[in-house]
Amino acid sequence: MKQKVIRQSNINHIIDETQKKEEEKQQAYILVDKDMLNLIPVDKRILNLATKVDFKVFAEDEKTHMSLFLQADSVIDKEKKSKLKYAEKIYALESEKDKYDNFLENHLQSILRDNSLSLDEKTDIIYAASSDLTHKLYANPDALENATLSENIVKPMLDTIIHNENTISSYLKIIEYDYYTHTHSLNVSVYALCLGNELNLDEEKLTSLGRAALLHDIGKSKIDPKIVNKQGKLTQEEFEMMKNHPTYGYEIANSYKIEDKNILEGIYQHHEKLDGNGYPNKLSDKEIGLFPKIISVCDIFDALTTRRSYKSAMKSFEALTLMKTTMNSHLDASILNTFIKMLHK
Repeated sequence: MKQKVIRQSNINHIIDETQKKEEEKQQAYILVDKDMLNLIPVDKRILNLATKVDFKVFAEDEKTHMSLFLQADSVIDKEKKSKLKYAEKIYALESEKDKYDNFLENHLQSILRDNSLSLDEKTDIIYAASSDLTHKLYANPDALENATLSENIVKPMLDTIIHNENTISSYLKIIEYDYYTHTHSLNVSVYALCLGNELNLDEEKLTSLGRAALLHDIGKSKIDPKIVNKQGKLTQEEFEMMKNHPTYGYEIANSYKIEDKNILEGIYQHHEKLDGNGYPNKLSDKEIGLFPKIISVCDIFDALTTRRSYKSAMKSFEALTLMKTTMNSHLDASILNTFIKMLHK
């Protein structure tokens, strides 16, 4: 019987062709022009803590090109984590933003368990991820899952605060000082959690306080954006419309099935003033709850110390001086004094 002879050169050719096809498959996404992809930045520090991703991850390859770093549903093994160190910037497809947001939400707690990270690194990662998630929350105010999302944003921030004495100084280094509704709400939540901790609130109340502060301006989503984002002073008519946002926020929180009276009160009353000249109900001192009194201090301080297109930010000392003098009939003096001590620790 005649045997078929397979030459070594043929074997080498087959191997070469197979390897070439495999390499072409692996490099299929290299030399994709950046402008042809709608991309969002990904925080590689959180990616490094995960074991698997369910969205595509791209890395910068050249000045105008991207390469596929991870395929969807990929395991992040030791080799990938090693390569991740050298990737300056990584991205996900904008069309997969929901998957990335869910990934952030599910991995925030893992940051706290990573002993290789310093407190400053943990607060930086948590704040950046929480900012993305708060943006999602405010971009979709009617989404019922926001009740769970608000709690998942607050929990890791609270954990860093109650377990570390220097957390407030760590957050103050990284707080965003450009004013946007979602970053303002996140900042107010950070301040409120730290202040509530100084006031010796228990963990359950702190969680509720953080959520109330995070959602305190959610009602602005029902106001005309031209009014909310107006550069400069509102007209009297516009201000009357703006004064509806605590009521709208209260209604939205009710739609989330939030039954915690403290959370609802914090949202509804955060613009009430001790002298009875606030809104929406002109409540006075003893009629205003503890949460709105705390949120009011944090809300005003952040509004004064953040930049807007039409005004520069005040220094902390200037803002606190204004709050102690011009606003002394509006704010709870004891809470404000505790806030000042906290900032100067």
